[in-house]
Amino acid sequence: MTRQEGWVAVTQRRVRFPTRGEEGDYLDARWMPLLASHRVVLVPGDLGAARRLLDGLELAAILLSGGNDVPGAPGAVDLAPQRDAVEHWLLDRAERSGTTTVVGVCRGAQVLAARAGARLAEDAPRHAGTRHEVRAVVPASWGWPETFTVASHHRHVLPAAGLPAGLRVLAVADGGATVEAFTYERLPWWGLMWHPERESPPRHATRALAQLLDATT
Repeated sequence: MTRQEGWVAVTQRRVRFPTRGEEGDYLDARWMPLLASHRVVLVPGDLGAARRLLDGLELAAILLSGGNDVPGAPGAVDLAPQRDAVEHWLLDRAERSGTTTVVGVCRGAQVLAARAGARLAEDAPRHAGTRHEVRAVVPASWGWPETFTVASHHRHVLPAAGLPAGLRVLAVADGGATVEAFTYERLPWWGLMWHPERESPPRHATRALAQLLDATT
């Protein structure tokens, strides 16, 4: 991929504090070392504010971070409709461009998969708050070994069975039953179901994110 000038737009988890009447946007501080070499704009979970903030900015990449449930996922309770509106507006913009890199992490990967028509399933015991093994199924330029472990914090998984056409599987777990990484066939959009920001020190699970962002900004 050719290096471009531009910004990395990062979406954020929507967090509520009902007892204080507060609601806001949150990004884990562990993202900052991974993003320090890029021009980053943190996108608010308010569509009007996001439009005004990004007006005139050239986006080289969009990073959909983790947190909140995806609408339609089984048992979804932590919904964030304003965030959903912002992320789909960003994805519409990226799709029109055709060249903007999109990286979805955990919940972000689920958003990308669901947008393509994939279904999600619930499997918290093996994927929420654990480390588990992942197997790469195709060679990758960022040098994954055949197997490696990842920091996993999602209760919804992406079943490999019935995956929509247009998504190419890059890595799997659970003996091939669930998809851990994928890309769109016709767009530079990538989904990583693990949390690269929770790898300390950075490991194989971090390399894909670093290479994708380094190549676009």
